[in-house]
Amino acid sequence: MHRPVPSFPRLTGLLLRLGGTLALTLWLLWMLVERLAAIEPGAVTQALSGLPVWRLAVALLAAAVSFWAVGRYDGVAHRHFRTGLAQKQARLCGMAAIGFSQFCGCGVLSGAFARWRLIGDLTPALALRLTAFVAVTFLLALAFWASILCLIAPPLPGLRQTGFAGLALLLPIGVVLFLLPRLRLGRLELRLPSLRALGAILGWAALDLAAAALVLAVLLPGLPWADLPLLLTAYVLALAAGLLSGAPGGLGAFELTLLSLLTALPEAELMAAVLAYRLIYVALPALVAVPLLLSPPDLRLGRQSRLSRLGHYHPPARPRAETAVVTQSHGYVLSGGFADMAVVETDQSLIMLFDPVCGGRHPDLSLLSHRAAQRNLCALVYKCSARVAVSARRAGWRVRHVSDEATLVPATFTTEGAGRRQIRRKLRHALRAGLRTDRAITLPLAQMAEVDSLWQSANGRAWGLTMGRFAPGYLARQAVFLAWRGPRLEGFVSFHRSRDEWCLDLMRVRPDAPEGTMHALVVEALTVAAAARVPRLSLAAVPCGLLGRRFDGLRRFKDSFAPRWQPLYMAAPGWTVMAVAALDLARHVQAPPPLAGRYPQSAHDHDEEFEFASLTGT
Repeated sequence: MHRPVPSFPRLTGLLLRLGGTLALTLWLLWMLVERLAAIEPGAVTQALSGLPVWRLAVALLAAAVSFWAVGRYDGVAHRHFRTGLAQKQARLCGMAAIGFSQFCGCGVLSGAFARWRLIGDLTPALALRLTAFVAVTFLLALAFWASILCLIAPPLPGLRQTGFAGLALLLPIGVVLFLLPRLRLGRLELRLPSLRALGAILGWAALDLAAAALVLAVLLPGLPWADLPLLLTAYVLALAAGLLSGAPGGLGAFELTLLSLLTALPEAELMAAVLAYRLIYVALPALVAVPLLLSPPDLRLGRQSRLSRLGHYHPPARPRAETAVVTQSHGYVLSGGFADMAVVETDQSLIMLFDPVCGGRHPDLSLLSHRAAQRNLCALVYKCSARVAVSARRAGWRVRHVSDEATLVPATFTTEGAGRRQIRRKLRHALRAGLRTDRAITLPLAQMAEVDSLWQSANGRAWGLTMGRFAPGYLARQAVFLAWRGPRLEGFVSFHRSRDEWCLDLMRVRPDAPEGTMHALVVEALTVAAAARVPRLSLAAVPCGLLGRRFDGLRRFKDSFAPRWQPLYMAAPGWTVMAVAALDLARHVQAPPPLAGRYPQSAHDHDEEFEFASLTGT
């Protein structure tokens, strides 16, 4: 008989944690009292009274700068969870929540409570997730900068080795976040911070820590300016000790760490500076935060102040048929500028595919960058034309030639000529094998699925994102051509369609299909496209450069039709962004997520994110 595993009620567990924190705080205070017993109270009072007004003013200014940076943590967190809260309000909430939680201690619980109170329609669960995100990412940033500072200015000789060890443990985290952006815990899936989000946290943490350390530094009149790096290292380590203790304001652990690391400073002056620091940096922010927490509900922040949504209109056609591939990646049309862009989101990037869908001929790159920043992603333009590449270069973006597209004019295509000798030979092989090609009126889905399965068994898992995958609903919107030998389906191809273009998408043949099967299918498509007066037929693109060597066979196949080759480009705001986005794109292409059901199409929470198939015109 199955018996449930006994567990403590949540309230009991919470009380145990709070009791443990209280016990640790009392023990640290007892140790601090023992340490301070030898210090004359009058010396501390004299040091405090001797502080000039300008030092107090600089300390207040530095504290304001630190909390200005602190608010940015919540801005990153709200972008990560797509809460829709405007960044100005997210930052105000972050400053108040952190000011309250560092005074009360139990950072995650008190911070979650403060965020839940400050944002009127925030659920407790989401408030807890926001707080945990801020806490974990800040601790990672704190550990990183502490390791760096221990290498540069260690207060004690042995700390340099600690810095090396810390970096050795922390640097692989970036690789892990890139390769494993989502963490599954049973049926729960956690989306981990993107590299851009982590980079933002590292930058804001550097400003926050430097400004907070300056608060303490200006309150120490006897500190030589040359010792500022040592003080910064000691401060960061003391802050880490205080946070890990869970005590209110790190009480006890913070002071004991500073006393242990800054042995050259007079203890009375140091304790006077710490006391003034606590009044300015801990007590004052808490006094500002409490009235906000006690405000009536109608005065609290609300997510009704959302970021503006982008409008959309339905264009009659689109210049590139291949943009329909984004339907398999939950892509959408990004509107609101002077051109509509087909975009897909990956774990690290917001990628505009090809040229604009409609509107202007040049994309609104500032809109693309802004949208990417709203979602903690890197902006990338992929497989765009030379015209868009020139526009991106003029905007200061970095541009790189990545592939070449093979295009044909169906009305003028012929198999005659020396350049198409290989096609004629392949067609003869197919004809002798008894191959018959035609355009599909109804799709023989069972046989097509069998061909696709055999093709994947021979060639490996089908790639995705920028390339289509077998799905009935997806193929139903395309022009599909079938190759038969008797009653057996030997292979098929599909083409995206728009008013002005067809573009080759899926190419599937049995491993033992007759030679020339694929050539015969494409020639059949060219014949039908010519009869339908389609102005342009694209055989899609082939990578160039070093990567292109892996696709020499594909290039030779397309080259046998003697097409016109047109260069396509990739563009990004910087080389580092391009490298991260390109690696992320390659990972999602080669290992796409499984297709959900017959034809996945997710619902989106933004007005401009709608079913892209409305643009196909088919």
